[in-house]
Amino acid sequence: MDVFNSFVLTAHMLQHMMLMMVVPPLLLLGAPLVPMVRGLPIFAAREFAGPFLNWSVAKRVGTAITNPVFALLLMGVTMFAWHTPVLYELALRSSAWHQTEHACFLFASLIFWWPVVQPWPSRAQWPRWAMVPYLLIADLQNTALCAILAFSDHALYPSYSAVPRLFGFSALEDQVAAGATMWVVGSLAFVVPAIVIAVKCLSRNASQDAIASTRRRETSFFGLAFSRSAEIPLLPRLVKIRWSSKRMEACSFVVLFAAASLCFAGLLAAGANDDDNQTLKFKEISGPFAVAVFSAPGDLDAGPSEFSVLVQDRNTHEVLLGAAVDLAAYPAVDAPGNRVTARASTADSQNKLLQTAEPNLPNEGEWTLNITVSNNSDSGHFSMPLHIVKPEAGVEKPWPYVLISVFSVILAGIYLGRRRFPHGERAVQA
Repeated sequence: MDVFNSFVLTAHMLQHMMLMMVVPPLLLLGAPLVPMVRGLPIFAAREFAGPFLNWSVAKRVGTAITNPVFALLLMGVTMFAWHTPVLYELALRSSAWHQTEHACFLFASLIFWWPVVQPWPSRAQWPRWAMVPYLLIADLQNTALCAILAFSDHALYPSYSAVPRLFGFSALEDQVAAGATMWVVGSLAFVVPAIVIAVKCLSRNASQDAIASTRRRETSFFGLAFSRSAEIPLLPRLVKIRWSSKRMEACSFVVLFAAASLCFAGLLAAGANDDDNQTLKFKEISGPFAVAVFSAPGDLDAGPSEFSVLVQDRNTHEVLLGAAVDLAAYPAVDAPGNRVTARASTADSQNKLLQTAEPNLPNEGEWTLNITVSNNSDSGHFSMPLHIVKPEAGVEKPWPYVLISVFSVILAGIYLGRRRFPHGERAVQA
């Protein structure tokens, strides 16, 4: 669905529903708490996870954010805030903000569904029957948002009015369909669990199930997570003995942490070139084709510049993925050797609806980009002006690596502090 996000609001809303109504309850139904802690390296569990999870402040914060009142308010605020035109448009224009939006949806929804699923071995703060009005109130919040989208007399998000339409219906019709889809999917996600919980609470075995559940939850989460029975030997005894010392545990943790951090930071840094960061620069019809060109916002810097081209049939709006797209760029004052050509392809594009090429425009000034589209015996020719500027001096800030470095310093400070003040060991043993 991510492929259609920038073009079809209904697909984007379905993706939001998946992130908020499907993924979180399935994750929590897997009871991931104990397996996640057991899956940590022994050094990380002993030095960081154990003390943090036993920290009284962390326990109070965890209890507060999983309180049903807070969870319900957080879910409503997150849904309404990110669907306001200002923030929604911001997410459409920026890959970083788009990822932030989706992270907020997932985080808020995990907290919202926590009291409903109550993953083992956590304890419920409210009686089970209270989850019925809890879910029905959430359904009312979702209904209000969907009604705004479905009954609005104008398109709330200008980006969807500007981009090419893929299926022939207007941006307003797309918005109505998005609101109706959210209404149906959201209501099912809230009402069906409410009915299931109500039936269970009214059944004869409800009290017996509650007693059995309470007995299971009396076992300490931290005892389960850090008990010796949780240590499943996956390597031969000889290897286990060789790696059992605290020094070897620390060294292996540092190596794993560095490798994982570099991979994660690299993925975040690569997101700077995401197709979500491109804007519509050109849209025209020629022959049997309708073409839209996307590139970085504002004036383009001299050097390699990425262009993404959407080719559609002008009558049916069908995306022509098999069409050949050739780019030819030349400066306004043509000079020998300054003409640049490139063939666009879907292989170089993150969004497979688009064909991408990266011609190298070496000099600043006024340029013209000619686009030739051919499909079978049909062809079309397009021309768009470009203003190329001199790249600004400065070094791009590798913020993901900076964040990882700061986090590393924090972990090192915690470790050294615990070595200097070893009273924290008692908290882990507790």
